[in-house]
Amino acid sequence: MAREARVNDEIPDEHGIAAALRDLREAHGYSMRKLSTLSGVSASLISDVERGRVEPSITVLKRLANALDVTLIYFFSDQTSENQRVVRKTDRRRIRQPAVGPGIVFELLGPEGEATLEPVYGRYDPGATMGSEPISHEGEEWGYVLRGRLKVIVGDDVYFLEAGDAIWFPSTTPHRLANAMPGEVTEYIWVNSQRSF
Repeated sequence: MAREARVNDEIPDEHGIAAALRDLREAHGYSMRKLSTLSGVSASLISDVERGRVEPSITVLKRLANALDVTLIYFFSDQTSENQRVVRKTDRRRIRQPAVGPGIVFELLGPEGEATLEPVYGRYDPGATMGSEPISHEGEEWGYVLRGRLKVIVGDDVYFLEAGDAIWFPSTTPHRLANAMPGEVTEYIWVNSQRSF
């Protein structure tokens, strides 16, 4: 099999083809041998590309891109755009007391920026509540219970939501939430159509 690459005497930057190929291969959970089988590119050439020892030809990159289910442009684009779209679990911004009340944790699941939707992970300890005073504001709200039991009061209506249940209502209707599962934590995902935090 032809090498279809040229030797690169320079060390590539961390955002070049070498890093992009290595990160994408590892994200797929592929060994070099597996990627070699899928792409028809030798494992030794893949290794040399990932170490920055050679620059692959466009033909080789096309084979690798096809095997990794991306376009050729992926290897030439700045992957830092992830920061504008993806929030890793280790990078969630936590809203702390007194903004949310005792026994309550809110973590923002959306990136900071211009997005109008505000997805939030909520965790209520046993007995935790937003308080006795309902809140209201512009927009809409949608929630989904992950575990436990969530009491949602919307206007004069009371809903007890179990894991797997979802709810929607206009935010202008006074509302409040509480953990309705004695002795257990309640967790949910909540989406506001307008940012609150």
